[in-house]
This record gives sequence, C-alpha cells and structure tokens, in this order.
Amino acid sequence: MTLVEIVIGAAIAAVLGVAIVYLLVNVARQQRIAFIETQVAKRADLLEDKIMDILRNASRNNVVPFSVSDAVPGQVSGQEVFFYRIIFRSADNAPNQELRFDPTTRQLIYDPDRSVANNEQRLDGAVGASNLTRLEYVWFASGILPTGSLDNSLILVQLEVNDQGLARRSFRDPTKRSNWIIATRSFAVNLRRY
Repeated sequence: MTLVEIVIGAAIAAVLGVAIVYLLVNVARQQRIAFIETQVAKRADLLEDKIMDILRNASRNNVVPFSVSDAVPGQVSGQEVFFYRIIFRSADNAPNQELRFDPTTRQLIYDPDRSVANNEQRLDGAVGASNLTRLEYVWFASGILPTGSLDNSLILVQLEVNDQGLARRSFRDPTKRSNWIIATRSFAVNLRRY
C-alpha cells in the first residue's frame, strides 16, 4: 500500500465516521424531543381528566361567584373573566370545595372541604415531580349566556404545560431556549343540575 492510498482511505474513513456520529447525535436528539413531547402531553391530559372529574361533581346551584382577588393579572379592572380559583359544593348541604392554581409555586391544589385544615391535595403531584415539564397556568371562567350574562352551569378551564425549552436546547449554547414544547388544553365542564 502506498502513502496516497493510506491518506485516501483515512479521509474516507474520517468522512464516514463524522457522518455516522452526526446521524447518531440527531437520532438521539429527536428521540429526546419525542419523549419530552409525550411527557408534556401526558401531564396536560392527566390534569384535564382530574379537573373534569372534580368539577363534574359540582352542583350548578352551588357555585360561589368568582372573587376579584383571584383574578388573573392583566385584565381590565371590573371586567375580569379568568380566575385562579373556583369554590363550589356538590350539593346544598355539602361542604365548600376549592380548586385553585398557585401561580408562585405553579401547583394545582384541590381542597375537598374548606372547613377542615390541611386536607388539600396537589393534583399533579405524581407527574409534577418531573423536571421535564412545568404547569404554566390554570384559569377558570364562567360560561356566558346569549344574553351576555354569566352562566354558572358551565365552567370554562384553560391550562398550559410546557417543557421550559429543555427539549430543543442546543448543546452549543445551553442558555438558549427557543421553540418550547407547549400543550394547551381549553375545555368546558357542564355542571350537574342539582
């Protein structure tokens, strides 16, 4: 073998080696993105199911009107539509229950009886322990009748779960967080008549 043949062989091997490493890195990156997309969607779906299960037990005659102190910031004063907390009962003589989102800790908390201290449950506890996803917000609103008045029999819910930009973060610049993976759920819950 001559020196020229060795150099050409080494060059071909180097090009093939770089191509194989490039493909492996891209496959691993796409696999990571797909896994995190699945985790974000899974958490959003689980939260939607839990919220619907809780609110389906609420009685439309026993929903406490939303409080301005629980309004989502940035809304016109006196015309608040979205709120962080809803208080309701399942029947006339049942205890007041509460479903609230804490924007500072980003936790969704359910209190099955407001008169009993320390009985709150974090709804996204099992999935929320993951550092791959974050619950960004949960908002509640009343439905609106064709006349423009509020309809307490219909509760509108909107929530967002995201990955904080972790899936598509570049290894060259770890501080750059673009193209966040976001799962938004908007749904309505029709409350029971009694």
